[in-house]
Amino acid sequence: MAQLGASTVAESQATRSRSDGDVIPKLIQIGSDPKCIKKVQAMAAKTMKAIGYKYPKKACAATLSHFLNEAGINVPVTTGAQNLADRLRVNRHWDRIKVGKQQPGDVGVCYSIANDVPGADHVYLVVERKDSDLMIIADNQAQGKTHTRYASGKGGKTPTEYFLRAPQASIFGEEPDEENDEDSWPDEDSNDLPEPFMDDGSPRLMDEDGSPRLID
Repeated sequence: MAQLGASTVAESQATRSRSDGDVIPKLIQIGSDPKCIKKVQAMAAKTMKAIGYKYPKKACAATLSHFLNEAGINVPVTTGAQNLADRLRVNRHWDRIKVGKQQPGDVGVCYSIANDVPGADHVYLVVERKDSDLMIIADNQAQGKTHTRYASGKGGKTPTEYFLRAPQASIFGEEPDEENDEDSWPDEDSNDLPEPFMDDGSPRLMDEDGSPRLID
């Protein structure tokens, strides 16, 4: 019976991983379309408002969560950048990819540089690779459009530590219109934010001030 249970879990994990890879073309399409970007950012703004923040401040993980959900990758809406990266890598078995090997549909995970809470300072969606460093991305930093970002951090951004890729994902998608990032929002550590949902997607009990409720 134990062997049957283990096999069922393994099959469930494999099915979930395959389904994530299957919808990467849709994820790239959503992240490249200005109308879809605006919709996702509006959803993320509501998430941030519920915990006391005005969009786009500290909203990279919330924005990426909604991008993923709109594509059919059902991760819990997450406000902490490192928490979201861990949920993709540990819970959904996304692969860790070296910088320079990124492709459209990958999630960029930046180093922890800010002097506050440990964890990634920013996460974002790659929608086009220009070369091993320059990309076109979608996140919370440019409103209603894609923008450029260098994996190296060139231009005053936090360098990317690694990328995450859905298992069995291949390169998909048409080239989006390129936008510059001169007016983009800065990178911010979001790892001190309260999480509205548990790993299994169930709502986390919250106090009126937006902080997680302690259970005796």
